[in-house]
Amino acid sequence: MRVADRPLPTSIVLDPGALAAWPVRPVFAIEQAPLPPYVWDDGSLWDTGPVWDAATVLASWGDATCDFTGCEIEYGPPDDNGNVPATRCVLQLDNRSGRWGRYNIDGTPAAYGPGSQLWIWADEAAGPGAWWLFAGRIARYDERADDTIEIEAFDYFSDLAQPVGTYTAGANNDLPAARLTSIVAIAAATLLTRFAAGTVHLTAQPTDDAPLEQMQTVTGSDGGVLYGDADGTIVSTDRTWRTGRSDQTAVPTVSTNVCSAPIVLWDPELTTSDAGVAGRVVLENIAHLKATATAATPGPFVLAVADQQWTTQAEGDLLAADLVAQMWQPRLAIETADLYLTDPAHNLWAALDWRRFDRIRILHDSRTPGGVSRVDVLALIAHLSHSITPDGWVMSFGTTRALSYFAPIFWDSNLAWDDGSVWGY
Repeated sequence: MRVADRPLPTSIVLDPGALAAWPVRPVFAIEQAPLPPYVWDDGSLWDTGPVWDAATVLASWGDATCDFTGCEIEYGPPDDNGNVPATRCVLQLDNRSGRWGRYNIDGTPAAYGPGSQLWIWADEAAGPGAWWLFAGRIARYDERADDTIEIEAFDYFSDLAQPVGTYTAGANNDLPAARLTSIVAIAAATLLTRFAAGTVHLTAQPTDDAPLEQMQTVTGSDGGVLYGDADGTIVSTDRTWRTGRSDQTAVPTVSTNVCSAPIVLWDPELTTSDAGVAGRVVLENIAHLKATATAATPGPFVLAVADQQWTTQAEGDLLAADLVAQMWQPRLAIETADLYLTDPAHNLWAALDWRRFDRIRILHDSRTPGGVSRVDVLALIAHLSHSITPDGWVMSFGTTRALSYFAPIFWDSNLAWDDGSVWGY
C-alpha cells in the first residue's frame, strides 16, 4: 500500500485456503447489504424460518476468492486531451453453493447486487504486505444458467458521471482544488479525494455537464489530469504530472530485449505514434480568449481545446507554452507488454504496486546497420490491466512517450573513480 491509500476493510475474514500456494493472493471483497433484525412475531413457522435470536445483520464484506473463476481489471489510457476513462472490472464466480445469487421473495437481491462496493487487493501470504488493485461499485450482476455469476464494476468515476441538473460550482478566481471540491459536494458523492492545488484562477458559470465532465474541464484548464487511483481515491494533478507520482518509492527497470535487465518483458510492442504529440497548441476559454503556442520545429500535429476556464490571457499563454514544451516531439513508447506474475523463475510480485503515471525505465537494443544501439529512457505507465485466473496472473501495461533519457557513459568520459556512477545494463 502507499502512504495515502484508504485502509483495508477490517470486518472481512480471509479464507486461509484460498490460493495458499501463491506467495501473494488476490482478495475479492464484496460489500453485503445489511438485513433487518428478526422480530419476535415475524410470521415464521416453527423450524422453517429464521433461527430464534439470529444475528441482526450480515457481515459488512464477503471474501469471494475461493469461488472466483476469473477476473479482468483494466485501467485505460488517457486520450489526447488527458481525459482518463473509468477503471473497469469484470469478476466471474462459481455459484453452485448458492451463496452469490440469493434473492428475496420480491426479486430484490438478498445480499449482493448493483450499488454494492467491490474492493480487490493483493495480500502477501508470508508477510504484512498488501497492494490495492481496484475499488469501485458494482453496475451489473448477472446469474448464468451454468451456476456462475458475472459481476461488472467501475471505479468511483461512475458516481460522478451522472448528471445533476444545472449548477454553478464555486466562485470566480477559484484554484482547481477548491473548484473540484465544490463540484464533488454538489454531486453529493461520498468519496476519498486528493486534489492538487493548481495554478490558474478559474471562471465560474452555470453548466449542465455531469460533475465528472466539469471536473475534467477544470483539471484540463490547468494542464492536469483527473483519474481514479487503485484504492478508489479520485486524484487530480497539476501540469507537472509528466514528472511522475510523488508516492512512488522505486522506479522499475524493464527491457524488451536486454537480458541483463531486472525485468524482461513478454511480447513487448514498441510504438512511435502521434498520440499525445502537438507542435502547436491552441486553447480557448469560456470568454473566447485564445492562447496559441508553437514549437521551434512544430510539425503537423495540433492540439486545440475550447471552453477552458482559465481567466487571464497570461494564464492561457503560459499553459499553451507549457503544453507545447512537453508534447512537441514524437518518441518511443511501449504500446503493450506482459508480465507473468506467477512465474516461479522470476520474483515479479513487486509489479503489483505499479500504478498509472508511475515512472518506468525502459531499455531496448535497437538494430542498426552496424549492430545495435542502446535506447535507455524514462516514461510513465499510461495504462495497465490484470487478468487473473486460478491458474495464473498476467499483468499487461503500456506507457506514455519517453519523457527523458539516460546518456551512455563511456570509458574516457572524465568521470572520477568512485564518483557514484555505475555501469549500465
